[in-house]
Amino acid sequence: MFSRGLRSLMTEPAVLTPVKLRPCSRLRSLMTDPSVRGLIKLRPCGVLRSPVRGLVKRPRGVVTSFMNLGRSNKEDGPPYTHFVQIGDPVLKMKCQPVEKEEIQSEGIQTLLTRMVYTLERYDGVGISAPQIGIPLQIFIIQFTRSQMSGWTEKIQKERNMEVVPLQIFINPTLSILDNSQISSREGCCSTHGYSCRVSRFKSVKLSALNEEGNPVEVTAKDWTARMIQHEMDHLNGYMITDKMDPGTLSMDYWNIVNRRQGEFKLSFEGIKAGPKKWFSSPLIWKRS
Repeated sequence: MFSRGLRSLMTEPAVLTPVKLRPCSRLRSLMTDPSVRGLIKLRPCGVLRSPVRGLVKRPRGVVTSFMNLGRSNKEDGPPYTHFVQIGDPVLKMKCQPVEKEEIQSEGIQTLLTRMVYTLERYDGVGISAPQIGIPLQIFIIQFTRSQMSGWTEKIQKERNMEVVPLQIFINPTLSILDNSQISSREGCCSTHGYSCRVSRFKSVKLSALNEEGNPVEVTAKDWTARMIQHEMDHLNGYMITDKMDPGTLSMDYWNIVNRRQGEFKLSFEGIKAGPKKWFSSPLIWKRS
């Protein structure tokens, strides 16, 4: 599910820019790997661009016209544009590294495009490659002002939250800077509708490559460090249920289920444009 500490993490926000595409042997090798079901179907993508927040069910534009050419919803395989859910074997796999020379290839750039789109589609704060069905060492994080406003000011201060621009990390390695641990409730787009308390290190350092293959190094603490550790867990095949404090798993909407006498449906389609998206805004529903 789960930021780069704004100014503390990098001096310049990473911006997705158009890149030339080349074939990717690493991703093609996964296409024939039975462990990922051999369902990966890639089409020429053209360039990588960050999507806008006017969300629809599928990416739009010339770029994704190629990706969706000749595909039907029933035939779609990974990389998906939805979050796979707990129980999918890909979430328990230890992810493979990406060769540096393949980062700007067609396969990897298509994967990044879909990860960014899915993150926006679900208004998430983090996404890892295995969460859309591809076991590679890539994750993306962001924490917008709108997302942060979903918590009360008191909680924002207690957890030391900060706005984080969208950042892409490839082949990341993590170092612990402060061994003290903080327990806080976490959710995950791959355990949709459930959350639990997880203990995380207070401060960490992350070394990785960005979407252009350039090395980056960031430091983060508190909430931002928690987000980074959450995504790193995904790359090692761990879910929040593997790390949770015992007895803390909770269905986030249990009170609504009771209030509606069981007439409650949990959607896995993401936030769609229109009134439903507006009414789901964190500006309306404050979390404590």
